[in-house]
Amino acid sequence: MLLMAVGLYGVVFTAQDLHGLKSVEIAYIVITDLSGVMVALGGIIFLVSFAGCVGALRENLCLLKLYFWSLTIFLIAELLFAIACIIFPWKSREIIESVLSKRLIEHYRESQNTQNFVDFLQREFECCGITAHGYLDWDSNEYFQCIENSPSVEKCGVPASCCIKRKNMTLIDIMCGYNMQSKKPHEASDTIHVGGCVTSIIQFLESNLYWAAGVIFGITLFQMYVTHQARSLMDQISLQRSRWY
Repeated sequence: MLLMAVGLYGVVFTAQDLHGLKSVEIAYIVITDLSGVMVALGGIIFLVSFAGCVGALRENLCLLKLYFWSLTIFLIAELLFAIACIIFPWKSREIIESVLSKRLIEHYRESQNTQNFVDFLQREFECCGITAHGYLDWDSNEYFQCIENSPSVEKCGVPASCCIKRKNMTLIDIMCGYNMQSKKPHEASDTIHVGGCVTSIIQFLESNLYWAAGVIFGITLFQMYVTHQARSLMDQISLQRSRWY
């Protein structure tokens, strides 16, 4: 419910920022926005958890079955995703980069939530862009597109969140990313981070491999445990009912 509340708070402000657009355009941006995803994710988690809680409390087989099969489907989907990433690492990475690049880079200016999220990623992981092309990904955004007839003052540039933060720097130069796409990587690297965020995140996970593996294994083990408990409770209820009916 907390996740839904935060998401709804973001949806309201996103809709206000898009005032003046058509209703269909607003609905599409809001639904695909980070806040919309949070609302959907929170709603699914709430419904499944509520079904498990009330199903166990009232010994309701319908709700317990909903809880059990939902957890089973989630677990299978996670395992299939993990297997796909292991068997086809480069193809999986290419698909993830393509989806994220289209959603985060191209729609960077359309939503404040998306903009804040991308800026957070680029600052925290010291990266710029999403794919292996790095800072050149920003050519996909109409505000940063590097074409001659672009009216934008930011053309051929990148967001300020790509800029390298120097020590003892108190103020951020919001124009530090201007015209960076027109420079070669070795030239631009003096001012901005040139590598993509997916590469930086993978490197971060590899440098903390044991922690990442431990967290993933713990979550998977817990999901398997509660799925087993739900199945056991369903069997116990069915056994007791068979003795009465």
